[in-house]
Amino acid sequence: AASGYTVVIASIPRRGTGLADATAKAKEALARGIRGAGVLDSGKFASLHPGYYVVFAGVYPTLERAQTAAHSVASKYPNAYARQVTR
Repeated sequence: AASGYTVVIASIPRRGTGLADATAKAKEALARGIRGAGVLDSGKFASLHPGYYVVFAGVYPTLERAQTAAHSVASKYPNAYARQVTR
């Protein structure tokens, strides 16, 4: 799929220990019961600001589903939000 939607849990600058920090955050999310958590490089996606490792949770076909998912993780990650991801 060239385009979809996800839930952004955190955006961590690529510099320094960025990848390690993002990976740790994704593992923490998985441990806290957030299914489908992982890390993507924002520079590989046209719809995201380059220079970040984005800790995300899940891939959804519609914005509405991603927003529902963001709402469900808000108790653990209050700043989580739905975002379109386009290559």
